[in-house]
Amino acid sequence: MSDNPHQACPFEDCGSSDAFNWNDDGYGFCHSCGESYPAKKNVVTFDWARQSYPVKERVNIMNTPVTGSTFNDIRGLKPDVCQVYGIQVQTGDGNVPVRYAYKYPHTVKYRDYNDKSKSWMKDRGLGMNHLFGPDFNSGSSQRIYLTEGEFDAASLYQILGEKWPVKSLPSASIGEKFIKANYTYLNSFKEVVYAGELDDAGRRAADKLYEALADKFWYVPMSKHKDANDFLTNGDGDDLKWAALKPQRYSPDNFFCSDEEVEAAIRNENPYEYTPTGHTGLDDKLRGLVKGGITFIKAPRGMGKTEVIRYFETGLLKTEDVRIALLHMEEMKSTTYRAMASYELGCNVRTKDDARDNNISEDKVVEAAKEATKGERTIVFEMRSHDDPLKLLEYIRLAASVYGAGYIFIDHVQRLAYLSSSGVDGATSTLTTLGSRAAQLAKELNIGVIFISQVNDDGRTKYAASLEEEAIICVKIERDVETDDEILQNTTNFIIDKNRPFAKLGHAGSVYYDPETTLLTEEVYSERSEMAA
Repeated sequence: MSDNPHQACPFEDCGSSDAFNWNDDGYGFCHSCGESYPAKKNVVTFDWARQSYPVKERVNIMNTPVTGSTFNDIRGLKPDVCQVYGIQVQTGDGNVPVRYAYKYPHTVKYRDYNDKSKSWMKDRGLGMNHLFGPDFNSGSSQRIYLTEGEFDAASLYQILGEKWPVKSLPSASIGEKFIKANYTYLNSFKEVVYAGELDDAGRRAADKLYEALADKFWYVPMSKHKDANDFLTNGDGDDLKWAALKPQRYSPDNFFCSDEEVEAAIRNENPYEYTPTGHTGLDDKLRGLVKGGITFIKAPRGMGKTEVIRYFETGLLKTEDVRIALLHMEEMKSTTYRAMASYELGCNVRTKDDARDNNISEDKVVEAAKEATKGERTIVFEMRSHDDPLKLLEYIRLAASVYGAGYIFIDHVQRLAYLSSSGVDGATSTLTTLGSRAAQLAKELNIGVIFISQVNDDGRTKYAASLEEEAIICVKIERDVETDDEILQNTTNFIIDKNRPFAKLGHAGSVYYDPETTLLTEEVYSERSEMAA
């Protein structure tokens, strides 16, 4: 892929400036709109796209004249093995290799001899729902091996001494029609062993086979190379042979049952990673904001929730290399950036008038905002007016996978409910779904998702009680807005009432809001009270 995956999307309907990843071979994918390039459907591209992302011209190999064929010198395979599998190189004028041909039961599949991609064409005939390989009889052996490529099937057959049945899937994209067409045959063997690369596509294929043949499905771990033909052509056939003769029980990626998986989990996973907020009380109780789940922050209307979140955001950015994504649905981007600039400068520059009153130029505000956001370490995004609330899940994945955000702040969850077109009941149902999926997403991507929520006067969460239940940490913020004591009026207390990772609950300190600077700072009330006296 390109060295810079954050490029402009070529499609006019998207227009993302940095979510596109282009492959020099002429392919690309946009993580914002989800469209592949070049598009298979009628999608309008910008005028500059073809020049910036040139599409590789491909020859239609079906129109290339063929004058001969050979079974010799094909990817390390013996000629007799190629004959058994119906693999040949077809040649053109001057005996120049033109294309590979693979004979399937009801058609022939072709691939350009010089094209290293996996693109292929076929003769007219039945669909590609048949296994590739010789007619090994049903139940003719204790086990049958399955690969993800024609060369790999023949290679593994050769590596195993031409003694075991080996067939290939027509592609990694197998579906129910394939399973139905081949179930009886595959089920006639005591063991079905998958010998392909367990990348995303290979894993999907293996999972399909596992669902149909769970009690007899095994796999061959790949070590040095990704497929059987690579083992063969690199002279490492014996390594694959011994692995293939001792296959391992296959587990889908949501089941774990081997010593290797125990060790991998212990060594590679760090449960409940966290980043300090810089607030002593919170960091004592929580160690910081936690990854791998939802943090739920709740308070009645008018408690200053957004400002508290801003305090957390600026605190996290003090840790090097931490990236955050912000969704503040009740404020403009300039409001967000000016507030962060205020924390950087130590004074109020939240409006142009405020900056002028404090003798701060707009240039200085801009520089302070850039410093506060740490460049690309702060990603601000918006929900569009037509977005369904569940669209947020796509934005979270995009922020984490493309932009590298480790923490996603959503302020506030009730605004998402208002995007629902189904009324109160529909909003509650939507947020229930959102909560469960967001929790799984946070776990999958190992990110922290922080939801801010309003509560009713009785303390109940509006529309989003189920989302609160999904959270691994709940923080309640309280402030006495009715007291005559100005200091108490501006002191916000943190109460931890759920802390699954670290089990510490109760009061977690406070912050003081300075009306003059408009900033929150951690200060002990008793000390400030004595100073005021």
